[in-house]
Amino acid sequence: MDVTRDEKPHTRLTRMCDTMTEALEAHPEYVEGEDKCIVFLDDGKNGGMVLHGYTDDTEAMVDLLLHLKALFKANGKELDFAFLNEHGVDRI
Repeated sequence: MDVTRDEKPHTRLTRMCDTMTEALEAHPEYVEGEDKCIVFLDDGKNGGMVLHGYTDDTEAMVDLLLHLKALFKANGKELDFAFLNEHGVDRI
């Protein structure tokens, strides 16, 4: 898998993701500086993602994991996180 990070969309999928964030900004209820989103697309071979409104990637990763945990819970499942080092030893 070829993974890159750029400030500008550079693939077909990331360009489509970026266009979706333009629709978000055009929405009458959009609040600049407060509303954030993560848009990702997959075509079965590749994926593309755009982070919009985030000051850093770590904040976006935390939000993504919290939303994923909530999605699991809404479907009657639990998602637990285990922090392991390279030897499989729990760091907590």
